Parts: sequence; structure tokens; C-alpha cells
Amino acid sequence: MISKILMPFGISGNIYLLGAVGQGLGPIFLTPFLTRQLTPQEFGQVTYVTAVAAVIGVILSLGLPIVISRSYVLDSKSRVTISSWNKALVGIYLALAVILFILNLNQFLMLTAILSISLSIGIIQLLLPFARARNQSTVFVAISIIGTLLPGLVIIISGFWEIQNNPTQVLNLGSIISSIIVLLLVRDFHFSRTINKKYNLINSIKTGLPILPHMLAMIALVNVDKIIFGKYLDIESSGYIQILMLVGTAPIMILSALNHAWLNQVLQSLKSNKNMAYKSINETVSKLFIICFILLIMILIFLNIILEMLNPYILSNKIDTQVVVLSAAASTMYVIYLANTHVLTWAKKFWILSLSTPISVLMQSIIIYLTLEDLGYLSAGLGLGIALTLQIIILDIFQQKTLGSSVISSRLKVIGFTPFWIIFLIFINF
Repeated sequence: MISKILMPFGISGNIYLLGAVGQGLGPIFLTPFLTRQLTPQEFGQVTYVTAVAAVIGVILSLGLPIVISRSYVLDSKSRVTISSWNKALVGIYLALAVILFILNLNQFLMLTAILSISLSIGIIQLLLPFARARNQSTVFVAISIIGTLLPGLVIIISGFWEIQNNPTQVLNLGSIISSIIVLLLVRDFHFSRTINKKYNLINSIKTGLPILPHMLAMIALVNVDKIIFGKYLDIESSGYIQILMLVGTAPIMILSALNHAWLNQVLQSLKSNKNMAYKSINETVSKLFIICFILLIMILIFLNIILEMLNPYILSNKIDTQVVVLSAAASTMYVIYLANTHVLTWAKKFWILSLSTPISVLMQSIIIYLTLEDLGYLSAGLGLGIALTLQIIILDIFQQKTLGSSVISSRLKVIGFTPFWIIFLIFINF
């Protein structure tokens, strides 16, 4: 029974799960070293730059990850063409990232560093779905972990060697190194002068652009709080909210990476039998709910220990605890959101996601900004929950109108909403 709950996706899925743990929890192990090596202002600057670069990096992906994820899996005729332009685009991005890094060595400019790091993140964005589409689970996991952890690890190593550099420049160097390593991992690109016009770069960009606002909003979902806190409070607060949300959104990060094991399975099952696929999706949602509750319990048990380990500057208090718990409770809503996106991806209803996700994240940003003064750091957790709630409601309405029915059962939707909103009401009243 336990194995069916924790490892429901077979050998390949278990590898993804292992990688998810490394990707989601890895930064937690790096953060104690970073916060002890860097000043609060330096750590906040690194956090702020990373958050902004992550958003720009998604823009640079041009919506192509969704084309790779879907077309490469479902149409074998697309594969050589997709592989060819992906290789060329990654090479261009890497060259530009190196040039910007070199130009920034003599006189540090934050904007130049952000652009260079963005290009490296864009490379990761293009190579991750490529590995997943080819069912290279171990390569996918390696890319995820290297892209997430290596830049921070380079900062730590530079500190051990007592190299005196701006930490943002070191972060930039680490991002470039991670891009090169990842490119070597996916070195067996196919290249051909015979290009399938249906899947050439221009047509692929046209196909992927409608989903780009959704992708952009999704990365903003977990970064907008750091950007707002760094912009409207101070740069140090960006680093502090990063620590709190790193723990609070760990279940979401794990679910997001595990989602990559789930996606191919869902697309294939929807292609074969839609009704059976809907049933399978609901069963998987139930299993993922159990994973969410297990992770939430673990966070509640070890929360104070984790926060004190991560943050040597400020002792954790009641508000800190509430932010983490509230954010973690939103993970059940995130499961429902993932299920809805899979169905809409299969149905080619990209425009729905391109409408619903930006609206939700815009509301998240407004809520954080308006409640920042009254709720402080708790506004970040509230903003996250409202964004996911609104996203689910919008997607459910569109599913009813475009597909004729809601994929997720009412019982599961109630279970998904309940933890976050009950916990929020408790925190507000007490």
C-alpha cells in the first residue's frame, strides 16, 4: 500500500521522484551555507536577481517547451526537426550568455548579470522537456538538479577558496557552467538539413507562443513575492521570504517535478481512451493528495528546526511559521491545477491557460502588494493560495464549456480547497 502511494509511476516515475526530492529539497541544504557565507544584503541580492532572471528565462524559451513536450511525444515525424532547431537555439543562447558575462567582469551591472543568467535559464528550459520527451528520466533529473543547485554551489565553493567577487557575478558563472554541463548531457542531438516545415522553428514558435503567458505566469507564481518584497521593502526581505517560501513551497516543487513523470502517461492514455484517462487522472490526484498530507505533516514536525538551520540572522517567530504552513497547505490545490493543465494540453486549449494563469498571478501580485503592510510576510502565502484558487475556478468553468464536463470530481475539489482556506481562517482569527 505504501509503495503504491509513494511510488505510483513505475521505475521511470520513481527516478523522477528521486530527482524531485533533490530539486525541491536540494536548495534547503545549500541555503545554510549561503546565508552564513553571504551577508543578508548579498543573499537578498542573489535571491532577487535569480527571481527576475527566472521570469526572463521563461520568456526566452519562446513557448517551445510545450511544443517539445507534446509534438515530440505524439508525432515521430517532428523529432529530427525539433532536435535540430533546439540544438541551434541552445548554442546561440550559450554564446550570448558567455559574452555578457565577459563584458560584465570589468564593471558590474545587475541588468547585464540578470540577462546573462536568464539566457542560461532559457537553455535549461529548452533542454528539460527534450529529455522528458525522449523518456530519459535520469538525464532529466540530472538537468533539474544541476540547473537548480550548481550556481549556488559555485558561490559556496568560491567562499571556501576565499575568492573575493561579487556573489551575483559568481552566480552568473555558475549558471553558465551548469548550462555547459547540461548541454553535454544532451549531446546526442539529431541534426539534419531536411526540415519538416510543419515543425520548423518559426511554426513551432507560433504554436508555442499562445502558451507562453501561462509559462511566464507559472514561473512568476513562485517568484513574484521575492520580486515585490525586494522592490517595495528592501533587498534583504527578498532573501528572507525566499527562505520561508523555500520550505513552504517544497511540496509544490516536488509535485511539479513529479508532474514530468505523470505528463507522458496522461497524454498517451488520453490519446487511447478519454473516459479511462479521466478515471486514471482522478485516481492519481487522490494518491498525490496523500503525498501532500505526508509532506505537510513532516513540515509541521520539523519546521522550527529547519527555519533556525536556514536562517542564522533572524529567529523564527509565529508569522514565519504561519507563512510556511499556509504555503504548504496550498499544495493540494496545486495537484488539481496540474490535472487540469494536462487535459487542456491534450485538447490543444492552450489559450485557456494563457488567459487563466496570468489573471491568477496578476491577482496574486495585487494581493501581496495590498496586504504587505498589514500581513507582512503572510501576504506571500495568501497571494499564492488566491492565485491557485482562482486558477482552478477559471479552468473548471472553461472545461465545462469546451469539454462538456469537469475532469476532477467534486469530492476531490473540496478536499483540494479545504486545507489552505481552513488554515488561513485559523491564522487570521487567532
